[in-house]
Amino acid sequence: MPILKTNAIPLYFTNVSNTSRIVTWLTTHYGKLSTIIKGDLRKNSLFRGQYDLFSTSELVFYDRTEKGLHIAKECSMLHARPVFRTDWKACAAAGYISALFAKTTLRHGHEPGRFDFFEEMLSHAETYGHCAPFLVWFDLQFAEFMGQAVQLDGGDQTSEDRRQGAKDTEQHIPHSTSHFQQSPPAYRFSADHGGLVEPGYARQHRIPATPIAPEAVALLKAWQSAPTPKSVMATPCNPAHLIQSERVLEKFVSWQFDLPPHVRKKAVETLRAA
Repeated sequence: MPILKTNAIPLYFTNVSNTSRIVTWLTTHYGKLSTIIKGDLRKNSLFRGQYDLFSTSELVFYDRTEKGLHIAKECSMLHARPVFRTDWKACAAAGYISALFAKTTLRHGHEPGRFDFFEEMLSHAETYGHCAPFLVWFDLQFAEFMGQAVQLDGGDQTSEDRRQGAKDTEQHIPHSTSHFQQSPPAYRFSADHGGLVEPGYARQHRIPATPIAPEAVALLKAWQSAPTPKSVMATPCNPAHLIQSERVLEKFVSWQFDLPPHVRKKAVETLRAA
C-alpha cells in the first residue's frame, strides 16, 4: 500500500470499537477522506493530542482508495487553535463552519483552494466567531466560494409592490423593534432562486419568497463585499435587520447546500446566549 502525507483538519469522529476510531478529514490534496486509527482510544496511543476538531495536523496514511477506508500511520499537530477549547461561542461558529464544509466537500475529490479557505475561515472564527454577525458574513463568503453567490441586485418594486411590501415589512419585523416598522417596503428573497426576486414576479408565479427590508439588503450587500469580518464587526446595525438577514440566509443555505436548518439555528442560538 502506498503511503501518502498531507495536511488535514478533522471534520468528525466515529468510534468503531473500544480502542479504534474512524476520523473523517478535509485534506489539502485529497479532498474529504476517512482513516481508521487503530488503538486511538488507548491511553498510550501515539495519536493522543496530535489531532482534534478545528485543528490542523500533518497526516500520514496508507492509501486504500479501492477499499474506501484508509489506515492512519502517523499524525502530528501543526496548529491547535486553542481558542475553541475556551470560547464556547467561537466553538459553535467553528462547528457550523465544519458542518457546512463536511456537507459540501466531495469525498476523494481535490478542489483547489478549499482546504486553504477552510483554514482561513477557522482563523477568522478564532477572533470574531463569538459575534452573531460573523455567521452572516461567513455564509456570504462561502456561497461566493462555491460559485453560488447570493444575488442581491434586482428585486425592483412597482407601486403595487411597494404598497404590499409595506404591509409585509410590518408583519415580519419583530414587535420588539416596532419603532422601525416605518421602514421602506420590503423586497422579496427566494432561497431557491438564489436571492432577491421581483415581488410581482414572485406573486405571479407563486414563488416562495420572504419579505426583507431594504436596510437588511443594504447590510447584506456591504458584508458580501467585505474581505474580512473586521469591518463587519465595526458596522452598527439594527438587530431586527440582522435577524432578517439571518433568516433568509438560513433558508438559502438549507436550499442551496442541503444543510438541515437546525444546524445553523443551533449555532445562532448559542451566539445569542447570554
